[in-house]
Amino acid sequence: MIRKMLPNMISVITSIIITFLIAGIFLLVIGKDPMLVFSKMFQEVFGTGYGIGQTIFKATPLIFCGCGLALCFHASVFNIGAEGQINIGAFIMGLTAFQLDDYLGFLAFPVAVLAGFGASALWGFIPAIIKVKRDVSEVITTIMLNFIALALVNYLLLEHFAVKSTVRTPEIINRMFLPRLSEFIPVMQGSSANITFIFALVMAVVLYFVIYKTIYGYRLRSVGINPVASGYLGIKVNRTYILAFVIGAGMTSLAGVNFIFGYKGYYELGFSNNLGFTAIAVSLLAKNNPVGIIFSAFLFGFLDFGGLAVNSIVPKELMLVLQALVILSILITDKMVNKYITVPSNV
Repeated sequence: MIRKMLPNMISVITSIIITFLIAGIFLLVIGKDPMLVFSKMFQEVFGTGYGIGQTIFKATPLIFCGCGLALCFHASVFNIGAEGQINIGAFIMGLTAFQLDDYLGFLAFPVAVLAGFGASALWGFIPAIIKVKRDVSEVITTIMLNFIALALVNYLLLEHFAVKSTVRTPEIINRMFLPRLSEFIPVMQGSSANITFIFALVMAVVLYFVIYKTIYGYRLRSVGINPVASGYLGIKVNRTYILAFVIGAGMTSLAGVNFIFGYKGYYELGFSNNLGFTAIAVSLLAKNNPVGIIFSAFLFGFLDFGGLAVNSIVPKELMLVLQALVILSILITDKMVNKYITVPSNV
């Protein structure tokens, strides 16, 4: 398996090196010392337990969302509506947890998570059924549904459910908060990392086996490669599209668990901060491999928190440039690596 993954690993590592070289040249042009900037980034992130914890915290929702999108991408369903799906699901999740905590106690937690999953899944079902019934591109419908989702949540918050004039739901009770990792690893004291990270790792590993080791995964990848041939083989193509979209969209809602139950205690409009779009890059960088998504999520988490660490030296927006450069460079290096490195078919 490692030999089969070798071209992808070389491609990703090469793209990261190229990205930092280009970023170094850019920093020199604007009169900054690349070694100072990069050394401070690595020191603040990996030199302290707090930095590692914050990187984990920022990587956790990217793992959830990236895995949800990967499921869609394997079926050649280009879901770019994760931003809206996350917010719809997280809003219902936070509201459900608050409404039920007096009646169900801690049991309100799994009920709220299931409610959020269902809301995001339903939001993913809309473009899926439009694609299947009317053959309308999911790219268009998911873009439009992003705006509708954010506007709908904003209206519901401001008019009905928000605390006073804020754009957040009421806070859940303390007993529903998930433990911080610092309770088990004291060196991470002060960071927001919580056990949601463990859930994300387990989900990524399980999804890997589902995609690559099960009949459903085989059908999913078959439809993604050639839907016409899959139809002749007896695979229900439209059902596969819908299931991939619904389950994948539902999985994106789990990003809300990290924020609501592990950090703030409520849903807040804008908490995702373009998380759904960043997760597209995370999934594509990992070639839609759930295990690879763990590592690419860490890379983007490092860039995110690292950007905050060096914000006094260079603008944080530089990290957005680095994220874009990673994707662009991997597009360039991927074909070159696959051209010169081949893996025997019997491996």
